[in-house]
Amino acid sequence: MERREDLPLLGFRRRKPKGVCPASHAVKQLCRDRASKRWSALLTQTKSRIGHKFGMRKRLGEINWAAFVRYAEAEHKDAFFRAFTPVSGVLRCEGKISGAPCPKAIRVDLCVTTSHECGDALPGLHLDHSYDAKHVCEVWSEALPDDPVSWDDGLCGALVAHLLFGVEGHVLAQCSTRPIWQPRLTFRCGDVKGVKGQHAAGFCHDVAGAHYKHVLEVKDLRWPSA
Repeated sequence: MERREDLPLLGFRRRKPKGVCPASHAVKQLCRDRASKRWSALLTQTKSRIGHKFGMRKRLGEINWAAFVRYAEAEHKDAFFRAFTPVSGVLRCEGKISGAPCPKAIRVDLCVTTSHECGDALPGLHLDHSYDAKHVCEVWSEALPDDPVSWDDGLCGALVAHLLFGVEGHVLAQCSTRPIWQPRLTFRCGDVKGVKGQHAAGFCHDVAGAHYKHVLEVKDLRWPSA
């Protein structure tokens, strides 16, 4: 387990990668719009998955919830958006969570696709949590005291946020052997809402199923001294 002093308060600032996505402005705008919708659905809209559906806004209280949102936006939002417009110019399915490669080798070359083609392809690439977001929130809630004084009261807040938003390796990956600090959100192919005739077995990401083999315990989220 990492030491608290290894992590600056409110986190570090990751260095932005050199270069920019070489796609056209129209294609990059589509990708940014997609990122914005995913971020909002996960965190900032009134009935967001984390805050409303998984109950963390009520569990934390308004003041602590607002502090959590500020932290997440300061530490993860830029990287989350960059994931949709990579410097390589290519979005691809990274394969099944088991490590097996994508059988369809699905990829979207943002540099050659038209904006119309890009708009059709993006819904089929899902930014998948390696630990289900609902499961992370359940363990996070359980690990907190009954009346928390902060959103990460007694916990490693950086890890909680990383599990929910981490598309890049965390700085603690440089001083820790725990693989949990590696990227926790990965693009995987999945079904497209509203399209008939799709079967979960045909995709790397089953949008209706949870990764039950990837589980956390309360002790995983606490500092050693807690």
